[in-house]
Amino acid sequence: MTGNVKFDIAAPAAQLELGRELRARCGNRPVWLAASTREGEEVLILAAWKTAMRKVMQSGIPLRDGADATALLVIVPRHPQRFDEVARLVAEHGFSLQRRSENSAVEATAEVLLGDSMGEMFAFYAAADVAFIGGSLLDFGSQNLIEAAACGTPILIGPSTRNFAEAAREAVACGAALAICDADELVAQVGAMLADGQARQRMAAAGRAFTERHRGATARTLELISPAAC
Repeated sequence: MTGNVKFDIAAPAAQLELGRELRARCGNRPVWLAASTREGEEVLILAAWKTAMRKVMQSGIPLRDGADATALLVIVPRHPQRFDEVARLVAEHGFSLQRRSENSAVEATAEVLLGDSMGEMFAFYAAADVAFIGGSLLDFGSQNLIEAAACGTPILIGPSTRNFAEAAREAVACGAALAICDADELVAQVGAMLADGQARQRMAAAGRAFTERHRGATARTLELISPAAC
């Protein structure tokens, strides 16, 4: 056993720079990311977020330290053919939508940003205060949480993690991720984490350390197979 080669991926510098640019375009708002979401998950997330937003109208919602507006939800569907479908879902839930493909500053009135672009996931992770890993809320087995950890983005992950079972278990155990059971708990944890800058810093550090501890599988694998290739 040489380890998981997915830990050897490094966030490209250009993507991290783009992430800083995307964050600047959001203004002084908290940003939470629903990354690589699968069919059926967006409906649950949007419904739970709508309920939370109703409470904002009465008593406000915990915000990132120093923020001056309610949080921006960024949704990046796993499959590009679903971009328009998710845009319709956002509208049906009564949220104002802006698309990443517009390539402009995020309007203060925008409540949801749709990540309808390709090859920018590292940038979205770098721009977010908190990231939910899609494919884990419903029974899809989860998408890759290692990329978020490598970016130092605090992670929320649902109960379906069979595709990354060991990585998810270890990420939760070391404090890089928090496990949630449903969309309501997801939104509640988002609010709590956005309000606690120190907790996010601890999770970010834990995520980077987690990925660093598991690096090296690619080199170990090549070392084993190189004699046979000669």
